[in-house]
Amino acid sequence: MSKEETATLLTNLKLIYQNGVSHSKNSSKLHRLLAIHNCHYIVEQTIREKAKDQSFSGALREINFEGIIKKLNVDMNIPDFSHLLELNKIRNNAEHFFIIPDIDDVRFYVRVVGDFLKWSYRNYFGVDYDSINFEGRIYDVAIRRVMFEAKDYIEAGDLENASKKMWEGLAAFKFMWFKFLLDPRGEVIFFSEGESFANVLADLALRIILSEDKDTLEKLLLIRTGFKKDENGKIIGVESKFPTPPYENREKAIREYDEILNIILTYQDRVPEWRDK
Repeated sequence: MSKEETATLLTNLKLIYQNGVSHSKNSSKLHRLLAIHNCHYIVEQTIREKAKDQSFSGALREINFEGIIKKLNVDMNIPDFSHLLELNKIRNNAEHFFIIPDIDDVRFYVRVVGDFLKWSYRNYFGVDYDSINFEGRIYDVAIRRVMFEAKDYIEAGDLENASKKMWEGLAAFKFMWFKFLLDPRGEVIFFSEGESFANVLADLALRIILSEDKDTLEKLLLIRTGFKKDENGKIIGVESKFPTPPYENREKAIREYDEILNIILTYQDRVPEWRDK
């Protein structure tokens, strides 16, 4: 496999892992199953790629997960090796017998796999896991630019502007998803708390669409969108209001950034004009 092909593989595996992290935030059986499936899949694909450098008695495709990882562990001790073996049993039980671990166990194995990926990328492929970014996979150019700017601010230690930019990106994404907020008719009807009909309708839609993704729902509900008007009440544009929470340190800012980036990547295919990209 060429360096370019390896880079593509590692990027895709990291993306699948992030999807597994998203599933682990929901405690329903289906999401727990998908989290376990994703985590096992990326571990198996990682060790199978590394195993191409090893010799086996028989074709590699005929060697199972346990046989491969045990051989690799002989050459180089794999962190959490016993837990990864257990993950293989858990995945088999989950997919073949629908015996699914509770949410705490699922989240434990998600963390184990995250640590394994960082270790294996460095030790098997000479790649810094954190250097692989997904901003380039954002369909919308403006949102992509804003997220890159937020990342630059984090790296520069300017967490205040990083907060503004990452939430600006999420607000722009929500606006693209619910373009009916542009309809002036939504500004004619207001509710007791001063909320426009368009925002109330968007909130209701979000509660249905994201009923099983509480973290994403809570973030998007914090963003309010409306028409910007001049002093005479004439509509001159659209504006979004969103929080810019302070972050105590760089690690917390990175965690928030990763969550927002993951929301955009996970749900951007639901924006009608982006579905075929």
